[in-house]
Formats: sequence, C-alpha cells, structure tokens
Amino acid sequence: IARVHRPRPRTTARGRAPIRVARASAAGAPDEASAGGGASSSESDALRKCAIAFVDRHVSSGDRVGIGAGPMVSLVLGEIHDRLADSRLDDVQAVPTGTLTAKEAAVAGVPVTTLESVPAVDVCVLQADESVTYRSEKSPGIAAVVGREERPVQPDLILTRKVIEKSVKVVLLVPALGDPIPLGGSVPVAIVGGQSEWEECAEELDDIFLGDADVWRRGAEVEANPRGGKSPYLSADGVHTIVDLRFNDPLNDGGRWDDGFQLFGSAATPYQIAAEVETVDGVLAHGIVTQADSVMWPDASDASGVGEFVVANKGLSR
Repeated sequence: IARVHRPRPRTTARGRAPIRVARASAAGAPDEASAGGGASSSESDALRKCAIAFVDRHVSSGDRVGIGAGPMVSLVLGEIHDRLADSRLDDVQAVPTGTLTAKEAAVAGVPVTTLESVPAVDVCVLQADESVTYRSEKSPGIAAVVGREERPVQPDLILTRKVIEKSVKVVLLVPALGDPIPLGGSVPVAIVGGQSEWEECAEELDDIFLGDADVWRRGAEVEANPRGGKSPYLSADGVHTIVDLRFNDPLNDGGRWDDGFQLFGSAATPYQIAAEVETVDGVLAHGIVTQADSVMWPDASDASGVGEFVVANKGLSR
C-alpha cells in the first residue's frame, strides 16, 4: 500500500495558525515525563495536579464520565475513586472507550457502565497524543490526535468516536504545551476488515494522500511492513482493522513534514484531513478529534499550576 513520495514544491500552511501544540509518545505517555516511574517527583506532582483540577472543574456527582487511555487519565480515575470513597462525589460512573480503559477503571475502583446504558455522557476525558489550539476570536478551536498507541492493546477508535459523539463536553489532557508546531505525524484510521474490502479502502486512501502520506496497516509486530506483516491486526469481531496515515517527508529522513498535515501537495488543517478521510467508503472512524471543548495541561506559570484553554463560541464554522 505504501508508495514513494514524489517531490514537489512546498507551500506554506493556509487557514488558521495554530498557537501551541502538545505531544505525547506513541504509547500515550509524555515524551519527557510520564505518570509512571520514569517521571521525576515534580513532574508526577504536576500531572497529578492537572488530574485533580480536571475533576474539580468538570466532574460532579451523578456524572457519567467517558474515559480514554493514558497515564493522565489513570490519575483522573484515581482521583474520582478517592472522592467517591470519602463522599466528596457520589454516583459517578466511568464510560470506557475500550477494553483497556474498562479494566483500568475497574482496577481503580470506579464503577463502570456502558455507552448503551446512558442517555448521554456528561464529560469525556481523553489524553491526546498531540494537540493544538486555535485562538482566533472568530473561529477558536482545538484539534488533536488520539489512538496512536498500539500496546498493550490496539485502541477502539470506533467506540471512542461513539463516546465523543454522545458527550455533552469533551476535555483533552496533555502533558505540556510547547512551540507553535502544526499538527502532523500519523493518524490512525479504522477501516473495514474484510480481505478485499480493506485493500480497496486502503488503496483509495493511498490515492488521495499520494505524495503526502503513506498508508500502513497495523500488525502484531510494530513496523512489520505496510500490509501488517505476518499477523495483520483484525478486531476480535472481525469487523475492522487499523491503518496509519503517516504524514512523513521522505526528503527529511522520513520525519514529519515541517508544516504538518498535507493534502494535495499543500499544508492542510486537521479539519481538512478529517473531512477528506470521512469521504472514503469503508472508513469507520479515525483518530482526529476536533470536538473538544477545552484542553488542560500542567502550567507552572499559572497560579493554580494548571493551564486550560476553553473554546468560546463552539460550533462556529471553521
């Protein structure tokens, strides 16, 4: 499926300029700090403070909370458990976005329910692999990528999308905000899993993004080959597989394009990429999130120790 990029003149990014971008590792953990043992005490404290602030600001008794994957969300689960245990919160249930998050919620001692059992999700919290904010007064917004992690289990992009669509509010957590780098890198896409069906869908994606991104199917072995190696990933029910759109520049040692996502040879916004991917028959879900209401991160310059960008006038055309 993957093809060699064809060199062509580069153009500058068009549309809104991103203000700041946050990145995490492929496994959903921060590049330089994680909530696990690799983080320093001060870094772990900062991440925990962000989790506490999320619960303070966005979780109330009786809420049904959509739960994504990642160390920062694990800290959120721990904080919800503590507040349920001492009665600061009551009747809060987690709505998982996959089997892994369901197990993490159960281990944390937070009651779990299913998406089908609730009329709506009050708030969904996701740890983004990468996120960027747009702060134009006329068209503010947040865009992010989730689902890049492949271990210990593949993400359930389809269920994640359903939870987001049923959520009253979506909040992203990121380990840090950095330089104004456009959103780019890889985008996971869940597509139909039948042998001929996935190939047709992947070929159509490849045709659209020819020269801009390669299409790689996920497999049991990471980086096996573009077709998923000897054991390509297929969901347990056989319905879908996952391919990654890798927006990498072959003239830059395979690194990401300097100006982020590309479409038809020019820099493109996450909104444009998402819209284009969704036109392809056989695409079931993808990892680009553009519906977030706010993004939170550890911020030593803020009096609370936590920064938060809230989208005002959400719903305006972009």
